[in-house]
Amino acid sequence: MSPSSHVVSLVCAVLGGAPSSVPAPVTVMAYNVLYSSPAEDIDKSLEVIEKEAPDVLCLRELTPGFAAAFRKRLGKDYPYLKLMPRKGGWGVGLASRHRLKRVERFPQKPHRMPGLEADVVVGERTLKVACLHLMPPGAVHRQEDTLLEMLRKNATLRKHQAEALVKRYAQERGPVLLFGDMNESRTQEAMTTFAAAGFTHACDGPDALCGDTWPGAASVVPSFVEIDHILGRKLSLSGAKVLHGGGSDHFAVRASLTFPP
Repeated sequence: MSPSSHVVSLVCAVLGGAPSSVPAPVTVMAYNVLYSSPAEDIDKSLEVIEKEAPDVLCLRELTPGFAAAFRKRLGKDYPYLKLMPRKGGWGVGLASRHRLKRVERFPQKPHRMPGLEADVVVGERTLKVACLHLMPPGAVHRQEDTLLEMLRKNATLRKHQAEALVKRYAQERGPVLLFGDMNESRTQEAMTTFAAAGFTHACDGPDALCGDTWPGAASVVPSFVEIDHILGRKLSLSGAKVLHGGGSDHFAVRASLTFPP
């Protein structure tokens, strides 16, 4: 390279003209929007999303009514949408400002409760994301089960779901993001299964303002448990925060991520 070329390269780097393979931080958000929300509460939840303006959004308990309201109010802000609404608690959706590839709805084994997976293309990098909703503690398996039996069965099922997810992404060489409603605290077995597999919690990163996420603003009971989570592997997570407000029985959570060099 000639001396003049060295000078041009240096000037471009100083002025920001040189291309960079390291993309800017990506903001991500997970929100269980409550399948039974009336229209006024849907509007409140959309206000939270609009104000936060995440780059990638995971929606759980997504209903046809919420999906229609989202498209009308925020669809123009999210050119890449995969919304799979359903009545009840099984609806799921991803909204992204970055291109989505290979979007797949999959059963969160050993149950059919769906997860939604996609590759998010950020500049020259690709991020594997999975929008999750693990088994609720109060899910009924047999009418004759006691409360303790029900809680125990669902905790065991969540652990098996976590084990299946760890296996699903064990061979993934790039960065992986798991986010959504995990229905348990960080000390329970599904969450410790993720941690043992190398997934770090966004709330353990710098500048975190975390706390309880359930019940949320739609409840008269103050929140007392952290069950909505953002986890990453081969990623740096920072700025995690619980977003108080909205119209759901969950508070949304968000974080920023950066890719490794």
